[in-house]
Amino acid sequence: MKKLALTVSICTAAMLIMSAVVVADTLELKDGKIYKDCYARDEGIHFLVWEKMEDVGTPKMLVIPRSAVKEWKHERKETWDAKPSLPDLSVTFIEMNPKLQGLHGKVDYDKYGRPILRTPSRGNMPDDEAAMKPEELTKGCKFNYKPGEEITLTAHVKNVGFVTAKPFSYVWLIDGREVSRGKYTKQLKEMEETTFPIKYKWQEGQHTATFRIITDEKEIATINNEINDPLWGYSFFYVVHKGQVAAWHTIRNACGTFSFEDYYRWHIDLMNTLFAASVYPCAPTGIKARVRLDRILYVDDLKDAQPLLNDKDGFGLHQGGWMWGASDEEKKSGKFNLPTREWYTNTEWSLPHELGHQLGLVDYYAIDYQGNEDHVWPDNGEPICHFQNHPEQMMHWHGPNLYGELDAGYLNMTWDKPRGHFGDYYFATPAECFLQIVDVNGLPLVGAKIECFQRGTEVDPNGQPQQDQGVTYYPVIEDGDFGKPLSKQPVIVGSTNNDGIMRLPNRPVMPVRTFNGYERKPNPFGNMDVVGGRDLMMIKITYDNKPTYYFLELYDLCVQWFRGNKDKATFVIKTPYRSTSSPLAPTDVKVEDIGGDKVKISWKAPKVIREQQYLDRVIGYKVYRRIGPMGLNDRPWFPVATVGPETTEVIIDLKQRPEDVYWFTLTNRYAVSSLGELSMESELVEAPIPPFKK
Repeated sequence: MKKLALTVSICTAAMLIMSAVVVADTLELKDGKIYKDCYARDEGIHFLVWEKMEDVGTPKMLVIPRSAVKEWKHERKETWDAKPSLPDLSVTFIEMNPKLQGLHGKVDYDKYGRPILRTPSRGNMPDDEAAMKPEELTKGCKFNYKPGEEITLTAHVKNVGFVTAKPFSYVWLIDGREVSRGKYTKQLKEMEETTFPIKYKWQEGQHTATFRIITDEKEIATINNEINDPLWGYSFFYVVHKGQVAAWHTIRNACGTFSFEDYYRWHIDLMNTLFAASVYPCAPTGIKARVRLDRILYVDDLKDAQPLLNDKDGFGLHQGGWMWGASDEEKKSGKFNLPTREWYTNTEWSLPHELGHQLGLVDYYAIDYQGNEDHVWPDNGEPICHFQNHPEQMMHWHGPNLYGELDAGYLNMTWDKPRGHFGDYYFATPAECFLQIVDVNGLPLVGAKIECFQRGTEVDPNGQPQQDQGVTYYPVIEDGDFGKPLSKQPVIVGSTNNDGIMRLPNRPVMPVRTFNGYERKPNPFGNMDVVGGRDLMMIKITYDNKPTYYFLELYDLCVQWFRGNKDKATFVIKTPYRSTSSPLAPTDVKVEDIGGDKVKISWKAPKVIREQQYLDRVIGYKVYRRIGPMGLNDRPWFPVATVGPETTEVIIDLKQRPEDVYWFTLTNRYAVSSLGELSMESELVEAPIPPFKK
């Protein structure tokens, strides 16, 4: 019996030891190094990594660039949520008073898609007049502080730990220089909050305010002991049901704390990290704008917050924010449904996206287009589709992505303007826009017919076609419905000149100018809308009786404007058509599936028509592949083989392809061109493919 008891004791001890074994994240780097049982946070451009549990919640973390990471396996067990018997002082936010007004809820839209301010000073001003006088409609509003104006900064400190915190010291800094220091002589109980105000004389420019807690007491975390606030940043609010805050206090979030405030304030800091990294030709130093958390309102019902968020005239005293409420069942039972451990120990990438909307940034997935039966590929009848040109950005696919170039240009020009307008940067288009159509060799395609079909429109059968410098455009029905598919009939028709160029006509618009300074003037897209419904054109190019299809986004026009091309922009479209000096094209191109993710492409050499003619001499062939039903400039032909003149078949490994986004279907197309002297190519000759099956 003693031997049995000893065996049981040993087994029990072994089980306890095994249960205490840490199981956490694994981060494998491309150089072969592996961090096992670590704790990582994803910030898009890099990972913040705590190597062991005792480091969690402290500044002792590695910063590993995303490009160095091969794989991240995220894993947290129940032990992650174990509650230490420690205090945890957190600087939850710094509030600024007096508050600046914003324009959220003050913008209306008419059937022409015009954003028009609705303010008390508007009175009975007609829409057409109000659309052009945003400054007059906002007279008397306070959107900026004046130099020397006295501002009250109030730091909010909360004990988000599980035992009472001892007295502590604190320090205020402006631009990194100490301006005040003091002591909090009381104890701070679990979930108790206190505040620390300071007066500040407003200065123009990019200045910061820092509040730092100084304590010798051991805490759950220390990364929440300080806030460094960009005073020029847009002020956000959070409104949260008190029950949600209490529920989040039972779990350890990705920041290593048991605090709703810490987790969601981190996402504000994350936005600023991504702003700084969003470097583009139009924003060579990144996004100048910043965001800051100005208020957290704790409520029993979300409607209780509304009177606190607006002034007497209905202007929001903020530049945007977010709310976390409670269901009727949660309110009744007092039990709140928390997200999964995988969720709250990770980054909530939807929030930087949604808060981007609060700043006026639009959903670029609104530009995606799945096609319809009015426009199909001639070879197999599949609808012609489009996927936004740059989907790997925050406002298309959330994180872990940067904000896009158009976002950067917009925020850099309006960082000191009130928020409330949405997508008005779509009005920023070059004064003149041109299409330059080139052939397979990059040479001008002369006399090509151009037809532009616009999504969100329908050509008005009663409208009279108009001319603009030799190009015809057609009026569209203005009924406020921007959700229509591509127009059945073209809205623009013209042809290329001797340089392969066609000027896009500036179609008339109902004018509007926003408080941000963007004005909708005559442009190729006409009365574009700020959401994206009308902001896409399909370009049909017909040459030698063969049509090909491409897409032009309004996004592209706006990027050129923000890059400084405000007077003129040219958009080059490369086609698969032949040049005047091209060799003769191959014939009888075929594709055969030979299994094992491989196909065989075969063709016949062109028939000799002119003996010893150097323009007809074939020195080889190029074999191409294309994937999906998108436009030819969305997912262009890519070369898969270049062979000599005697070779007339190649085998292609279908697994080898560019790592692009193939969103709609994986329809494969194949083509072959002849190579002449100087590697001059013939037109691409496609292999027949089966009809499309829905």
